[in-house]
Amino acid sequence: MKTVRHIILGVAVWLCCGCSGPEVRSVTFIASPSVDRETLLWDLDELSQVPEMEWVDSTSAVRSLLFRSVDFEGAPTHVFGYYSDPSVLAGAEQPEEKRYPGVILLHGGGGAAFRMWVEKWAAEGYAALAIDLCGCGEGGVKLPDGGPSLSDNYRVFHLADSGDLRTMWSYHAVASAIKAHSLLLSFPVVDPERTCVTGISWGGYLTCIVGSLDDRFKAAAPVYGCGFYDELPFFAPGMMDRLSETGVQRWMKAFDPSVYLGYARIPFLFLTGNNDTAYQLYAYRKSCALVPDSLRTISIRPGMLHGHYEGWEPDEIRCFFDGVLNGGCPLVRVSKAVVTDSIRVPYDSRLSSLEGTFYFSNDTLSANADRAWSSIPGTIDTRRKLFVCPLPDEGYEIGFVLIRDMRRMAVSTGFFLKDSVKTKE
Repeated sequence: MKTVRHIILGVAVWLCCGCSGPEVRSVTFIASPSVDRETLLWDLDELSQVPEMEWVDSTSAVRSLLFRSVDFEGAPTHVFGYYSDPSVLAGAEQPEEKRYPGVILLHGGGGAAFRMWVEKWAAEGYAALAIDLCGCGEGGVKLPDGGPSLSDNYRVFHLADSGDLRTMWSYHAVASAIKAHSLLLSFPVVDPERTCVTGISWGGYLTCIVGSLDDRFKAAAPVYGCGFYDELPFFAPGMMDRLSETGVQRWMKAFDPSVYLGYARIPFLFLTGNNDTAYQLYAYRKSCALVPDSLRTISIRPGMLHGHYEGWEPDEIRCFFDGVLNGGCPLVRVSKAVVTDSIRVPYDSRLSSLEGTFYFSNDTLSANADRAWSSIPGTIDTRRKLFVCPLPDEGYEIGFVLIRDMRRMAVSTGFFLKDSVKTKE
C-alpha cells in the first residue's frame, strides 16, 4: 500500500465533481438514541468521522477510490470502492447548487464493488458508492491491507468460539459500510438529508445492521438478507454447525441482525423471493416483524432468483427510495391480513388501478427452495381500499398477499401462517 495513503488527511473529495478546495465537508455524528452503546461492539462516534481517502481514478465516468477503515490486528485497513453521480456520469461539471440523494451499495457473497451497479444508480439520479467487502481492489485483486475476507469461513463464523470478535469479517464489514456512509456524506454534492443503503444477500444482512445502527440514513432496503442465522439451514452445513454452543451464542449476540433490527428508526423495504435458497421464510418473517409496522414495507416476489443482478434489478427499490427521499409517489402500503371466511388486507395508495393475488402453500416439509406454491387472484375494493380473496378450498399453511400498482410495483404482506393471522373479533 502506498505510503502516501497513510498520511492523507481529508483529501479534496469534491475533485470528482469538478470543484476545488482544501477541506471536505463535516458530517453529523450518529445519534441512534435507542442503541445500547455500552454493549455495542462498534464505536459509532469513531465510525461517524470522515475517513482518510484517495482517488485511484478521478477522471472516469465511474471513479474508484480507497478509504481507511478500522484497524485489523493492530494494522490499518483500506477499502476499495466505485463512485459516480449524474454529473460525473455525464462528464459535466457539477453545478454548485446541485445536491443529489446518496446511496451505499453492499454486495453479497462472491461479489465485489460492482461498477455497473454504481452506474445504474447514478443514471437514476443518485450519488452512488459501492464498496468491496472482501478486502479486494479493482479486478478482485486482494489488497495487502484489505482486512478479513468474506470467503474465509473461519473469520466469518469460527473465531466466535474464543477469538477476538473485532478480528471477524462481520465486525469489519459493518464498520466499513458505516465509514463509507461517512465518506459519502462528506461529498458536497450529496444531500445529507437524503441518503440510503441497499445490499444483496450478505449485503442485505449488513443492510439490516447498518440501517438499524446508523440513523443518518433515511431509508434502507435489504434484499434477501435477514436475521436469526441460527435458524437458517442453508448456513448450517460446514459453517455455524461447527461452532460450540458458546460460539453460536457469541456470534448471535454480536452479529445477528435480529439483535439490531429493533433499533431501526428509518423506513425499511424488505425484498426477497418466496423460494429463496439462502434465507428461508420462517426466519425472514420474524426478522421483518422486528421493525415497527409504520416503518416496514415488504415485497415478496414470486419466483425471484438469488443473485446479484436479480437483487439490484427490482424497480421497487428505486421507487421506495424515491418515495422516501425525493417526494415521489410511494409504494402501496399494506396492513396485516385479516382472516374470517375470506382473506382481507387493508391497503393505502395514491393510485387507483391495482391488482392483488393470494399466494399460498400447504407444503411445510420441503426445503424453502423446493416449496410448492399456488395462487388465487383477489378483488380490489378501491372505495374501501381493501383486498379480498376467498379461502382456498384445500386450505393453506403459509401465505402472503401481493398487490401490484399500475406501475407494476409490487408490495406484499409478510409471510403469515394459518394460525398466526389476525382474525376478526
